[in-house]
Amino acid sequence: MALSKSVDTTYGIAATYWNIGVVQEDYKDQIIDITMYGYATEQSRRDGKSPFSIEKIQITGTEYVADAQRPALYAIIKQRPEFIGATDA
Repeated sequence: MALSKSVDTTYGIAATYWNIGVVQEDYKDQIIDITMYGYATEQSRRDGKSPFSIEKIQITGTEYVADAQRPALYAIIKQRPEFIGATDA
């Protein structure tokens, strides 16, 4: 699973394919840190190319769900301003 959305990067090129690369959960403080990797296209990801953009997302408070699976994390991410309008890829 991944997300499809054109997001401008610091390189002046939009990344259009985003997937969760790293999830780290702090059960005590109820925080989930997510690293999203951005690729030019889905095909570049499938071809084994490196991501050229990284977005860090933190889930806390009422959004926090212990042991959330990837589909649930993507659903939360799609509510963030930078990923509103993203579709499942």
